[in-house]
Amino acid sequence: MALNIFSRLMPPEESFTALFCQQAARIADAARELRALIAAADEGTAHVSAIRAIEIAADAVAKKVFIAANRTFNAPIDREDLLALAHDLDDAVDLIEDTAKGIARYRVTTFPPQMHAMADAVVECADVLLKLMPYLDTITRDHKTIFALCENIGQIEGRADDALETGLLALRLDLREGRVDTIGYIDRKELYELIESVVDKCDDVANAVESIAAKHV
Repeated sequence: MALNIFSRLMPPEESFTALFCQQAARIADAARELRALIAAADEGTAHVSAIRAIEIAADAVAKKVFIAANRTFNAPIDREDLLALAHDLDDAVDLIEDTAKGIARYRVTTFPPQMHAMADAVVECADVLLKLMPYLDTITRDHKTIFALCENIGQIEGRADDALETGLLALRLDLREGRVDTIGYIDRKELYELIESVVDKCDDVANAVESIAAKHV
């Protein structure tokens, strides 16, 4: 029989799995707004505002997890694992907001193909996380699926790293040949690093889930 881990921890009307699914949904919402912001040929103020609203909603869900985890006793998994996963999910939305705020702050309105590719990677990771979270209730039965989905996120993260490396090399060439000034170079390099941090955080979420699953197989 599959081990229904998280449904044991909370009353039937609210489970950790449901809350983690809500957190993943907020990541997906924010990821799509970020991709739309990067695709927009303007300052994208509406997308930045939308991401801010999503971040506030995500914080509210994370708070529910933190409160519930601190009320739970005799949990079949470590409370530290619950809290770490909730923090990682919440951090992903925070980092998307940081990226959007950076774009607005530096007034960047055009982006190279590599940045578009990295925005696509954020959305891809978010979509995989949406698929992944429901399996937290059936870890024993579906651990192979969990591991496969986590591996998929790692592959996406690898492609994003390749886009980052290519993008930074192109940006340095633009600086050397005068197509961008020093301030522009610094601003755009920071944006690359910010969006990379989003993909890395999604990979952290996958690693956290994989670690939980490994303990209960």
